[in-house]
Amino acid sequence: MHGVALLLLAAAVAHLLSRRIGVPAIPVLILAGMATARLAPPPVQLLEDVLVLGVSFLLFLAGLELDPRRVRGQTRAATLVGTLQFVLLAVAGWVVALILGFRDGGAAYLAIAVAASSTLVGVRLLQTRGGIYEPYGRLVLGVLLIQDGLVLASIPLLAAVGTSWTSGLIGMGGVTVLGGLAVVVRVRGARWLLALGDDPELALLAPLTFLFVFLLLGSWLGLPMVVGSFFAGVAMARFPVSGIVRADMAPLGDFFAALFFTALGVLAQPPTTAQLLDASVLALVVIVVTVPLVTMLAEHAGLSAKSAIKAALLLSQTSEISLIIGLTGVLQGHIDRAVLTVIVLVTTATMLLTPFIATDRVSWWLTHRHPSRRQSQRADQDRHVLLLGAGSTGMQLLEDLVIAGIDTVVVDDDPAVLGRLREAGIRTVRGDAADRDVLLRARADHARVIVSTIRHLHDNEVVLAIAPRVPTLVRVFDDADAHWVAERGGTAVLCTEASASALMEWMDREAAELATRLRERGLRVSSETAAP
Repeated sequence: MHGVALLLLAAAVAHLLSRRIGVPAIPVLILAGMATARLAPPPVQLLEDVLVLGVSFLLFLAGLELDPRRVRGQTRAATLVGTLQFVLLAVAGWVVALILGFRDGGAAYLAIAVAASSTLVGVRLLQTRGGIYEPYGRLVLGVLLIQDGLVLASIPLLAAVGTSWTSGLIGMGGVTVLGGLAVVVRVRGARWLLALGDDPELALLAPLTFLFVFLLLGSWLGLPMVVGSFFAGVAMARFPVSGIVRADMAPLGDFFAALFFTALGVLAQPPTTAQLLDASVLALVVIVVTVPLVTMLAEHAGLSAKSAIKAALLLSQTSEISLIIGLTGVLQGHIDRAVLTVIVLVTTATMLLTPFIATDRVSWWLTHRHPSRRQSQRADQDRHVLLLGAGSTGMQLLEDLVIAGIDTVVVDDDPAVLGRLREAGIRTVRGDAADRDVLLRARADHARVIVSTIRHLHDNEVVLAIAPRVPTLVRVFDDADAHWVAERGGTAVLCTEASASALMEWMDREAAELATRLRERGLRVSSETAAP
């Protein structure tokens, strides 16, 4: 029992430390396990039992987060980005591993280990930063779903390295069967699970039963248990079933997951200088390859440059399944603990770096250095309509303005979007709409009217201050925001369609009032003057 107590103590200290310094708990748990191994290593048999239970719950919870319906609108992009990133990063990892001196089996395991991104880290960062339902968030979720499936499908192939490929193909067939069963349970079993929601005991026992049934079926099919536990989670990832299961299983799963990562840290060998160097090179490969590759692929799939960069930064780490891949290889005798140690080091390093890399500051920095096809233009005329933001709302409004023949200047920070607008003959200014210099370059103080569709309300404070005499329409989402805009002299618009209508009505009223004043002075009104 003293071994369990040591693991629990190390896990508790690691969780407290991770919260204090603001990094994911997984790498800190692993480091705590490494420290425990140096001080008082638990028995090996205890470690194996903890790892078996921990990996089962860990993969179950990971699968539970991957509801394909969250990816609606990004399915095609997620398939493209997830597949190509996995394949190209695996090839790069394999080549680098061979150059570093690893043999075929070790190089193959390292290649798969660096090819996928972390579901737990990615989902957690999206949830805490409110991006899970934004386009880049849906793309990241879809990529994680695709890559988790590819990693699990690769396990039978890894087992065939150096042996017979027939066993690998049989294993992939088993993965297909188990995945098909998960789909059936997902579609047919939702009502039955919901009916048990009112009984706390049954609501907990039912998911556990499904978990161990899938583990048993995976064993019968000759698959590692990680495959069965993952598909058990996917089978229950459908809302609202996932919400009920997550509420009951999360505390239990978090408990065993913490023990798993701590025990994995104990199992990994204390790193040598050579292993630290190998891990540093592979971690650098993951980041350097992932960020430009995912950005390029996501842009090709239709995302804006800024959204593509955000997705790339969130995906620039290796997965918790990478650790499970390494553990599976050790338990099956395919690789030694030295290779597992390198995998653990790469995963720990990239997970620790992700919260500091995947930030708005870094994404802004990269966006501003994105290679643009042309230089930003400067608005050199007055009495234009200044549109701040070229997102979905801005594009809808811009279409109406172009059709009406109204001189319009667009300010946005996305070079890919601005490039397409310039090709259509629309004047643009590249930069942050909350930047005073950018607004002056766009001649905001000489505009006929300003329309802001930028996401963050307080970013409009600069434009409201710099052009107090210019009518400014600001998109808002509630009455409190509308009051904030009104206090600063702007006009709040509460919805997308109203934004377009309000602007066109304002233009019509202005033209009508101008025509009336001209008639009062005895001047002839031309058709160009009367038209907005």
